Amino acid sequence: MKTISRILSLTITKEYYRQNAVFIFAVMMFSFGFMRAEEHKTIIKSALTLPSLLGFIFIAWALHALKVILFSLRMFESKNNEFLYHIRLFSPLKRHLALGLMQLSLLQLTVLYSLWMIKIGIEQSKFLETSAIIGFNILLVIVGIIVYEYRIKHPNVVRSSPKPIQNLLSRFKTPPYLFFIRYLFAKQPVLLLLSKLFSCFMLIGVCSLYPTDAYDERLLALGGLFAAAGHTVFCQQFFYYENQFLSFSRNLPINLHRRILGYLLTYSLLLIPELIVLLRNLPEGVSYFFALQLTIFILSMIFLNHHTQYINNLSNDAYLQRLFFAGILFLLLIMFKIPVILMALVNFSLAIFVFHKNYYESQSS
Repeated sequence: MKTISRILSLTITKEYYRQNAVFIFAVMMFSFGFMRAEEHKTIIKSALTLPSLLGFIFIAWALHALKVILFSLRMFESKNNEFLYHIRLFSPLKRHLALGLMQLSLLQLTVLYSLWMIKIGIEQSKFLETSAIIGFNILLVIVGIIVYEYRIKHPNVVRSSPKPIQNLLSRFKTPPYLFFIRYLFAKQPVLLLLSKLFSCFMLIGVCSLYPTDAYDERLLALGGLFAAAGHTVFCQQFFYYENQFLSFSRNLPINLHRRILGYLLTYSLLLIPELIVLLRNLPEGVSYFFALQLTIFILSMIFLNHHTQYINNLSNDAYLQRLFFAGILFLLLIMFKIPVILMALVNFSLAIFVFHKNYYESQSS
């Protein structure tokens, strides 16, 4: 069992945390950087009292588990990891225990928080709610084991029937700036949904926190920074999609300014849900003009993030490191009250400079 667990840890668990470092950083900063322990205790006690709030937390955990399971399935289906299917040669007990430990490791963010909820639940004598929390976490682990076991026993499944959403999208002629969005809806709908939910909940969270204390517009700017960080996966997917399916476009007679405008339109359309959420939940005393500036700032962060990937010889680890330190830098700039519109203009300028310098020299990954 130790051998299986180590293999799964190196190929799936470690890779998950490496690829989602920015996402985890954003969640940790939002959850423990701005909310004090007392605020978390208040939320937990309310959840133990209100079934609706506890149900909402369960939904959030289930969405996180879905994200984890889909990532693991992609890793199992990767050609580089085909050797993982040999795990079925081990006994069912060892295999199930190893898969369960892997699922538990991938869910450790929510599991650790649930342990805190269980402790408070026992102290408050909320045994029914505590049992529900324990049971739900066990259920998420068991579901993971069942899904992974099925994939191991049924490798290389061929999906003969097209998905309904693909049939619907095939009826429409798509302009170039919608190519990637159409790809997300057809091929990565769950990724699109989870990423949008994360960024929208970030904005809803900071808008809800704003009137509870003596906060200023920097809190909203930090929420915008985390919402932009949540789009990192889109930037990576866009770069992958472009290299895999549109590599021929580099040879088309399209000038760079038109290409830049296309990227700008694509990401602007992707940010429509965030703009709607921000306008609907805008705290009293914050102007719509600042909301517009904040949206432009989020767009500029995503735009710069995307174009950074064109830098030649930039490994994935180096890209994530630069992204992490850039996030820290912008965090400090926001805390020092640098106007978001000024940072947005600098981001756009840097993105255009990097794109002009590296686009044609960049290599497909």
